[in-house]
Amino acid sequence: MIVYCGLRHFYIRNFRLRQAETQDAYYILTHKKKVWDFSPELKEYGFTVKAGGKAVLHLDKPVITLSINLDDFMPFAKDWHDFSRQYTHELEAEYPHAWYLRFRQPAIFQQFVLDFAEKLRQDHGEGIWGAGQSKLVAKLAAHNLSGCERVIPAGQTQSFLQQIPLHRLPLDELDALERLGIKTVGQLGDIPLAVLGSQFGPKAAALHKLGRGEDLVPFQAEQIQECRWSLDCTVLEGFLRPLHPHELKPYLQQGMQKLAAALKEQHRIAGRLQLTAHPLQGPPIEKTRLFKEAADDARPLLRAVESLLPQEPLAQLEVVLSGLEPSAAAQLSMFWEPQAPKALGEDFAPCTQIGIELPRREQLLLLWEECFT
Repeated sequence: MIVYCGLRHFYIRNFRLRQAETQDAYYILTHKKKVWDFSPELKEYGFTVKAGGKAVLHLDKPVITLSINLDDFMPFAKDWHDFSRQYTHELEAEYPHAWYLRFRQPAIFQQFVLDFAEKLRQDHGEGIWGAGQSKLVAKLAAHNLSGCERVIPAGQTQSFLQQIPLHRLPLDELDALERLGIKTVGQLGDIPLAVLGSQFGPKAAALHKLGRGEDLVPFQAEQIQECRWSLDCTVLEGFLRPLHPHELKPYLQQGMQKLAAALKEQHRIAGRLQLTAHPLQGPPIEKTRLFKEAADDARPLLRAVESLLPQEPLAQLEVVLSGLEPSAAAQLSMFWEPQAPKALGEDFAPCTQIGIELPRREQLLLLWEECFT
């Protein structure tokens, strides 16, 4: 199941936060000469993304149009990405305000949807989500449906696409397709590929895939660049106060086990550990350890943290693993070559052998161990 998540007025909210002195005005933010976001108050005057600035005539405040760089807003998306990765490590960002997630277990997906709505409520924000067998179906569901209807099972994909107007797809060939009588996305998928090819040439294959709800670019999960674990001692049940180093040990063990599990799940090893400790008074203390050999095991991570830990009560603690690279197992997996089993004839004698011959993959593993151990 792939889920699309989107935040409404993400840019205008964070744009205002970035401005040291906000002018008493309405804003229209553009990207590549297209309206990307606008002050929500402009809705009362009939302003929409499609209507553009022509809908804004006489207002009580000036209207300022500014061009933005989307990369400037990526830091504001990090909190939402970190929140999403608590439920699945498979995340693909489309824009700072929109991203896709892939869930393997329905129960975790259902919990994420509930928590996503709650986080929006706590942040006083607006957002949308939709789920389907592909990124395209999930996004169309998010923008066109509400409630539980936003979950499109694989068996209902085609009936769902039959209801979606074709103009919901940003196609250059939209006018030509409508002249052929194609009004919905599903109808586009019903046209044989050969017929589309005679009309649109090389673009026919892409149009046919879109009409069937398939992605032109399949889901590609972003590789994590760092792993984080944090602890707030002031909210721990039974303590509610800063903890001394010896009191922290069981929590550190659990935390490093979680980080090690996250690394192994992603087939990564970490070469750098950064510790940020917040004492009861004074500024945060930051220390870094570079590993001689990158690791994904909890024991060296725990030893590194304990060696960096300040000898004073700490209110908060954060450990960040970075310098991630593929593990040895992930690097060796490229040599694995599945081979079809050979059928045995009636005479089994030629197959008899003395001893065991190691397959190619096992031989490579032995060579790897001899060179690096």
